[in-house]
Amino acid sequence: MSVHSQFILQIAVIVTVAGLCGGLLRRFGQPRVVGEMIGGILLGRSAMGAWLPQVRAMLFPPGSLHTLELVSNLGLILYLFLEGLDLDVGAVWKQRHVALRVSAASMGIPLAAGVLLALPMYHVYAGVNRNHLAFFLFFGTAICTTAFPVLALIIREHALEGDLGSMALVSAAIADVLGWTLLAVALTVVNVGSSIETLALRLLILLVYVVFLLGAFRPLAEMVIRWRGAPRFSRLLLGCFLVAALLSAFATERLGVHALFGAFLAGVCLPRVPQWKQQLEQAIHPLVSILLLPVFFAVTGMNTQFGALLHPGIALWTAAILIVAIGGKVGGTFYAARKSNLDQQQALTLGILMNTRGLVDLIVLGLALSAGVFNRELFSAFILMALVTTAMTVPLLRWAQRRAARAAMLSTVST
Repeated sequence: MSVHSQFILQIAVIVTVAGLCGGLLRRFGQPRVVGEMIGGILLGRSAMGAWLPQVRAMLFPPGSLHTLELVSNLGLILYLFLEGLDLDVGAVWKQRHVALRVSAASMGIPLAAGVLLALPMYHVYAGVNRNHLAFFLFFGTAICTTAFPVLALIIREHALEGDLGSMALVSAAIADVLGWTLLAVALTVVNVGSSIETLALRLLILLVYVVFLLGAFRPLAEMVIRWRGAPRFSRLLLGCFLVAALLSAFATERLGVHALFGAFLAGVCLPRVPQWKQQLEQAIHPLVSILLLPVFFAVTGMNTQFGALLHPGIALWTAAILIVAIGGKVGGTFYAARKSNLDQQQALTLGILMNTRGLVDLIVLGLALSAGVFNRELFSAFILMALVTTAMTVPLLRWAQRRAARAAMLSTVST
């Protein structure tokens, strides 16, 4: 089989398996991303590699994985560009006081707990790049992230668009920015090693680049809007914005952070014109979600070895990661929400929502593995954590809603 034929067949198989698994899990009330994550795992070492090793060796020989990784990286760049575009800066600013408190606690508490948990795990589960600070940063970031796009989908599907839903979205958006910032620092640490001076210089250059985007790129884009007329959107403008996202991704890659961070920044800095945003998503989102992201799930699944988690040592650590991730995220959010005068039921619901991880965590973990910070055992343990915490959101949310309905009924009866 030629290289081109094999690549075409690989993409066809990946898209088919991801689509089937996503559709199946969707019928059980789960977000499609959970099924797509499972589809990627089914194509990896833990499933197809164990059940159909010859078929997998024929379909996904080791030499072909590099091309799939390049395709998945392109998908992630476009996905992060769209995610940055979805960030409602105005809504974040309006609810900044309470949302900042909630997002800071929902990130800070699990981050601190994750770093503490990482201390005894470093010597056994660090990868070939044995950098203490990078290991702790990646570990803590993987523990404390929230998947903003998956959360937004769950909120829409469960009719939580009121004050609580808005608070969850804004808190998750702030947490998203904090998470990508932590990831940028972690990647910078990986690239500069232990040199404090070089690290400080890289972060300063990154800060200058962010200021450049806000001070030069955004005003330039606004000038283009006034020149073209806000409602008008052409293929030329689509090409310009995509090139801007790719160049921003290239710039942050050259700065030693990662291309994904630059694509996210480009999306954040793009002026908000509702008609343009809708047409951009219509033009890009189907290609990204149906064709490119499943390749990322497949590449992630191929690096996952769930069989290794059966060993008693890593199994106990996996359980500890799950406890810290869920307890820190839900508990931290609940505490901050109660301090912000939300009632117990609202605080619990907000904690359940903020515990959603999904694709964002997979990106963090993939970067940690490719940078040699995590070994495959720890990577697999975190993949399981991301899958469990994402899948448990909808059942727990339904339980919380039934609990709230019973409490309301009892209150009505008692009065």
